[in-house]
Amino acid sequence: MTNKNGFTLIELLVVIVIIGVLASLGISSYDSAISKTRDTKRRSDLAEISKALDRYYLKYGTYRLDQFGAGWSATKCGCGWMGYESGPTTYYERAVTRGLFEEGFLERPLIDDPQQNPGYMIYICEGGTVYSISATLENPTAEDTADAQKVCNGTGSNGVVSRYGKNYAVTNAACDVDATSSCADADGKFSH
Repeated sequence: MTNKNGFTLIELLVVIVIIGVLASLGISSYDSAISKTRDTKRRSDLAEISKALDRYYLKYGTYRLDQFGAGWSATKCGCGWMGYESGPTTYYERAVTRGLFEEGFLERPLIDDPQQNPGYMIYICEGGTVYSISATLENPTAEDTADAQKVCNGTGSNGVVSRYGKNYAVTNAACDVDATSSCADADGKFSH
């Protein structure tokens, strides 16, 4: 009787299946890590923009950004998509972030979502004394989504949550719009 060296077809199939399972686990872990990294960037961008808006307010006494033609020109408040601009003959002549950059409040002219463009939104409320900036996270918590509904223009027919699907927001408002006990901290996030 001769002894054959090598693997049987069954052994090869088992090894291929095991390698396939391990590869799929690695890919899903990688995708999860990448989406969490993008969410961290979104949170960081909104914090950076929030600080720029506060410096802008200290200089001009308002959060209204229309004085340098930024944001959706039909509203005359610097509201709408933050990093989107389409030229002088359209509604988005200059991006809000470009205006903040040119005024010396931001270090980069165009700041926008790492995946959606346009992605970040801004609304100015309460006569120019309150702002809310929002993004769409890939992995939001229930708290993130609930907080996004509390900011100015969070809900309603044109709300950032109800119309645009935003699920994360930063605001300078002392307390949420429905006057419950949740109030924003120094970073613009609501305490619970």
